[in-house]
Amino acid sequence: MKPLTLEFCGINSFSEPASIDFSKLLEYGIFGIFGDTGSGKSTILDCIGFALYGNVARSRSGSIGDVINFALEKAYVHFSFEITFEGKRRVFRVERELKRKNAAQSVKVYEKEDEKFVVVSDGVRESNALLERIIGLEQRDFEKCIALPQGEFAQFVRSTRADRLKLVSRLFDLEEYGDRLIKRANARYAAAEGERKLAQARLEPYEEVTEENNAAIRARLEVLETQEKAASSALDTAIAREKRIAALYEKANERASLSERAQRLQELRPRMASLEGEIGRIEKAAIAVTAERDRLRAFNELTLSKEAFRMAEARLNAARAHSKELSAWDEKAADEALSSLTERCVIAEQAEKQQKRRCELEKNLASARSEYAEEAKLFKGFSYEEERAALEAKAAELGSGNYLAFLEEKGKRALLKEEYATFSRELQTVYSLRPEAEELLPLIQKYTALSKDGGDLNDLREEFSAREKERERLSKQLVELEKKGGLFRAHLERLSHLQETGLRIKQELAAIPTPETGAESAQELQKLVSEKKRDRQEKLASRERAVRELSASEAALNAARDKLSESETSLRRAEERAKESLLAASFADAKEAEALIEKYGDGKAAREKLETFKSEDAAVSSRLAALSEEDLTDGTKENAAAAREELLAAQQAHAEAARASALARDELKRGEEALDKKRALEGEAKKAAKKAELSERLKKLLEGNKFMDFVAEEYLQNVAQNASSRLLSLTDGRYFLRYEGSGGGFMVGDNLNGGKTRGVYTLSGGETFLVSLSLALSLSQEICLRSLRPIEFFFLDEGFGTLDEHLVDTVMDSLERLKSEHFSIGIISHVEELKHRIEKKLYVKKATETHGSQIIAE
Repeated sequence: MKPLTLEFCGINSFSEPASIDFSKLLEYGIFGIFGDTGSGKSTILDCIGFALYGNVARSRSGSIGDVINFALEKAYVHFSFEITFEGKRRVFRVERELKRKNAAQSVKVYEKEDEKFVVVSDGVRESNALLERIIGLEQRDFEKCIALPQGEFAQFVRSTRADRLKLVSRLFDLEEYGDRLIKRANARYAAAEGERKLAQARLEPYEEVTEENNAAIRARLEVLETQEKAASSALDTAIAREKRIAALYEKANERASLSERAQRLQELRPRMASLEGEIGRIEKAAIAVTAERDRLRAFNELTLSKEAFRMAEARLNAARAHSKELSAWDEKAADEALSSLTERCVIAEQAEKQQKRRCELEKNLASARSEYAEEAKLFKGFSYEEERAALEAKAAELGSGNYLAFLEEKGKRALLKEEYATFSRELQTVYSLRPEAEELLPLIQKYTALSKDGGDLNDLREEFSAREKERERLSKQLVELEKKGGLFRAHLERLSHLQETGLRIKQELAAIPTPETGAESAQELQKLVSEKKRDRQEKLASRERAVRELSASEAALNAARDKLSESETSLRRAEERAKESLLAASFADAKEAEALIEKYGDGKAAREKLETFKSEDAAVSSRLAALSEEDLTDGTKENAAAAREELLAAQQAHAEAARASALARDELKRGEEALDKKRALEGEAKKAAKKAELSERLKKLLEGNKFMDFVAEEYLQNVAQNASSRLLSLTDGRYFLRYEGSGGGFMVGDNLNGGKTRGVYTLSGGETFLVSLSLALSLSQEICLRSLRPIEFFFLDEGFGTLDEHLVDTVMDSLERLKSEHFSIGIISHVEELKHRIEKKLYVKKATETHGSQIIAE
């Protein structure tokens, strides 16, 4: 990166705008920034860091707001630079502003395109991310690259091994290989040890789980399974015996039951013989009874038909009378009356709406008048123009707010007071030497009076401060007046609006007619209209219903007449069938036939009853004969009960043997599973122990930052090799640098002395500077390699101390060798000897009570 311009204000001791044109400073490759200690030289580096990263590493108390100059409320930095980004040279400009309140920042990033800067990013987060991507380094790495504290590196050359490793670790962020790596290794060891203990704890419940225990369970299981087979065989025998005895007992019970049934059938034989002789007459009696029932049913239907005909005739007569009554209603007259009543209702509703609107308008008019009266009181007696003119006149009386103009106006005599006093004393001295020169007396009196009447600068400063406070007070009053003026204008607009509203309401009230006395109520008329409509609908519906009822009644009468005729015909036929059936069976009347049916049932039922008796009698006789031939001696109740008890005992014995075998099998299964689990846990425990052992060895290897020191030694070897190449170049091939680890430190070799090496503590001041400069540049280059960006400039910051003429020559000759077209060097120092050897330089003047730090280019 190559800086182009830097503009800033409000940072640290710079209270006025300052600017630096780096393009001119870098023309010769070397430039200087000089000034007294505390003048603000390093603030230039702070501004570059703040522009690019929004932060200042040297800020007090860690708050970015602390870098703002105490006399200002905000600060800004504008920084332009050129850099190789995304394969080509590009120019960017950063504009960042910081406010004291809440330490709020705003930032924009521009890129130069066709001689114009175009915004490429706006906003703190987005711009910070873009700038870090452009620069390729975090802020602390960037500051290490561009600002090399030479005094620190000179000490670094002669420091102890521990101090060197500590500095390298800090520069290259090697802490991750030190305490952080140790913490991770310790945490890993603690976790591994915890896993080992956990695995061991998981094994404890399985201490008594062995293969011998499982073998004993298997032997016991074999005995129990043999006992289970014996119990199963005994159970089969008991089942077979119980089944045989139960079958015999069931047949014995069946034979006893059949004997009882045969006895009952024997008792029924005489009755069944009588039934068989009466079968033919029973069937004829059933026909006669059915015919008589049909006759009675037909007679009842005829009675009901006569009653239905009578009721239908009565309903028809009633419907005819109702229809005649409704036909007398005048529908046209009812419609005309309803229309007239509706018109009266509409007129009444319109009148009521107008009166309601009149009440609303009168209420709104009263409200507008009241609001107008209240509004008019608010600014009574207020005159905006007069009060503003009075405030401006007071401000004009205070005069200019410029302190220099005030001093020019009021303080000429105060500024010349000492001069007047000195001149008066000189005149008095001359007059004392030459009393005859009386023309001096008026002059002595004049300048003596002027030296006393000129006033005092402190009084003028207090007067100006009082005027400033009064001017600030008047300014606040003017702001308040402007606010009140805005409210006053809104007040006038409100009054005008209220007047217009009142006038519009009056006009609308005048257009509404005055209500008539005794006007009809719209609500009552609407109620009458609803009643008339409802009455009309009811009359129309009643007339339609009467027509439907008359038609239905006529149809019902015709249907009743037909049904009556049909019932009379059915009754005649039923009477003829009943008479014929009684004559055919020689029954005197229907009661004789019903008595026979009541005794034997109808013919079909009697015949089925007879057939059922014969079939059952044959079956019982046959089955009883078959059972009499079998030997049922063992089929007793006692034998059946004993066989059942034997079966239950065998079942219980088999269940107990099976349960014991199952428990033994489950116990064996659990034992085998537990043994498998134990073997798996033993494997995990071995792995955990191995891991814990390795973690412990790693932990011991990393103790005391050994690994970080090893990495730092490797970095130092690379840095020393690169620094040796630079040292050879700076010394025309004479000196080279070598780093010997394990406490050897830096060694310098002299090619003019056969390449013999010696310790850096034997070097002269100039030689030490060359070695430390080579190391500083090499370290800076290593850091910049992270961003893949070349070093194009850097600052040597306050590292020279007091240099003699020979050492100044050495420094300048070395820096002259380093500079090139693409590599520039800035020297920040207060050493006077360097000022005369550097052509391009900046002077930073220290801040005073009247002004901040200032930059002067030369």
